[in-house]
Amino acid sequence: MKCLYLFTICLILTQKLNAQYISKSQAIVDIDYYNKALLEVHYNPYLHINELYYSKLTDSLKSSIGDSISVKSFTMLMSLLTSSIKDGHTMPSIVQQIFKSDFKKKIYFPLELVSDNDFNVYLPIQNERFNIPTGAMITFVNEVDMQAYYKKASSLIGGLPAYQKEMAINLMGSYLYLSEVKPPFKVQYRYKGKNNAVMIQEGITLRECLAKALPQVNNQQFEFKVKENKIGHLILNTMEPDFKKYTAFFDSCFTVIKNKKINTMVIDLRKNLGGNSQIADLLISYFNDKPYSLSGGRFWRVSQRYKDFLTAQGDTANSYHQKPNNTILDYRKSGPHQPVFVDNKLLFTGKVYLVTGPLTFSSANMLVDGVKEYHMATVIGQPTGENTNDFGEGYLMELPNSKLKIQTTTSFDIGVDGNPDNNHPVIPDKLIQTSMKDKIHKSDQIIGYILRTVR
Repeated sequence: MKCLYLFTICLILTQKLNAQYISKSQAIVDIDYYNKALLEVHYNPYLHINELYYSKLTDSLKSSIGDSISVKSFTMLMSLLTSSIKDGHTMPSIVQQIFKSDFKKKIYFPLELVSDNDFNVYLPIQNERFNIPTGAMITFVNEVDMQAYYKKASSLIGGLPAYQKEMAINLMGSYLYLSEVKPPFKVQYRYKGKNNAVMIQEGITLRECLAKALPQVNNQQFEFKVKENKIGHLILNTMEPDFKKYTAFFDSCFTVIKNKKINTMVIDLRKNLGGNSQIADLLISYFNDKPYSLSGGRFWRVSQRYKDFLTAQGDTANSYHQKPNNTILDYRKSGPHQPVFVDNKLLFTGKVYLVTGPLTFSSANMLVDGVKEYHMATVIGQPTGENTNDFGEGYLMELPNSKLKIQTTTSFDIGVDGNPDNNHPVIPDKLIQTSMKDKIHKSDQIIGYILRTVR
């Protein structure tokens, strides 16, 4: 089971506010605390990088700190460190308690943005009117060069390049906030060869900022629509460990398509950053009753620190507690197993598509990997945002001085093919790339293709 804390937004919304600056010595203590914890719990932080490089980076970041540093700047600095190990799960949590007093202020950059392969950023169709033409290239915000800044923001996120870029453009408002880019926003743009600028006097709240790209922030875990009376479109944005809620939702979806005699179900995972992989097993039970697997097992580091973390979460029965510290558990497995959930009265026998993209991550990535390997559905869209072999099983720590929450991982999970040497995301059966025109106009060519294909 892969269960991570990467995007647990509500976890830290109600805790107390702390100081906004720390001294250099306090920052160094925090960095050392993080590195010590990382080495204790992580499967292997040097799997993708050189240990000497990491040591030099740590020293360089420490040297760059003046007599004191704002916690916002320290968050950016820690992001450079966490992203360096190329584990997309390892990063400061998106929402930090230290900034609680700002959460409801309308100070976050309000524009939704899209990007091209050269780190240029553009304005897509917006619900709000900002007097900027759709498709304009955004060149500067308060004198910040947006192309250069987007490239920098991408470097603050670990994982595959496509995932880094997609996350960075989606979190741009949050990163600009950390860089003290505040309203009023002077937005300079280029459109049809001409440069222009507008002033946006007011921003939006943090929740509004994040929800533009990550609907689960607004508790939009899922959505279902019937389109053209031809397909059921099930949008699954997250997989929280609430079986009652997800069972009720899946029941309602598959009941509708049964009653309407619809023969095609589209399961959209393009904004699904993961959660509890047992929800994936639950979903599979609605369209598959044959043996399958979602994983080739895992290597799992044992540490007292993680045992204490499990205990604090109320998990005292886990056999992990009985294993010796500083060892690696080899839980590799091979071949299919019987379905976890059986005898589903709503078993669907029609055509199933899984739609994927660079934000299909973690447990959602496991779901797609297993579905493709065992030919349970057709995978369509863009490659997923994570290799089939990647880190998992989350650990959350709090740094002692800044009080930043940092998440990392404890295991190395193997893809369903069981080969620990493979190094690739899930490649769709039908690859459909999204053009800049489609991004700007929010035209969904994948759903369009499926609608044209269904008779």
